[in-house]
Amino acid sequence: MKLQTIVFDASTLILLAKVDLLPGVAEKMNIVIPRQVKEEALAKPQLYDAQLIARMIKDGKIEASEKVSATSTKAIREQFRIDVGEAAALFLAKEKDCTLGIDDGPGIRAAKILGVPFVTAIHVLTGFCEQGYINSQSAMAKLESLEQWGRYHVQIIEDARSRIQKER
Repeated sequence: MKLQTIVFDASTLILLAKVDLLPGVAEKMNIVIPRQVKEEALAKPQLYDAQLIARMIKDGKIEASEKVSATSTKAIREQFRIDVGEAAALFLAKEKDCTLGIDDGPGIRAAKILGVPFVTAIHVLTGFCEQGYINSQSAMAKLESLEQWGRYHVQIIEDARSRIQKER
């Protein structure tokens, strides 16, 4: 039984798809994305991550919500100077009172200010390793991919590496 709901912004959704963690997240949690995030994530349909996300939406493993309008995100976008996808995801997570999956720095700051709990793709990876859903060898390989695809500060990567190695 899935207990929690998580709302993703496009960058975190795509990163998790690129390193093949997204199907595992869908097994553990209900994934919801606003329409704006769906459009961003599927903008390049030839890419593997877009194909995986599209299939998961079609199969009902990701719910694409139509509830977030441009009007409802306008204040968030202006106040925090974040893009429409991040603002829509933040708005939806706050409305649903659930966790936000986000890797965007300004979006993370906005989540902190608005009191919305959040996780990054790195948090998901290290959490999966710590909970035994993936082994440390697989987690290290996925971390290397995240290091290539994401824009993480070197200290974040090193902290994640030490958490994963601790699980060996």
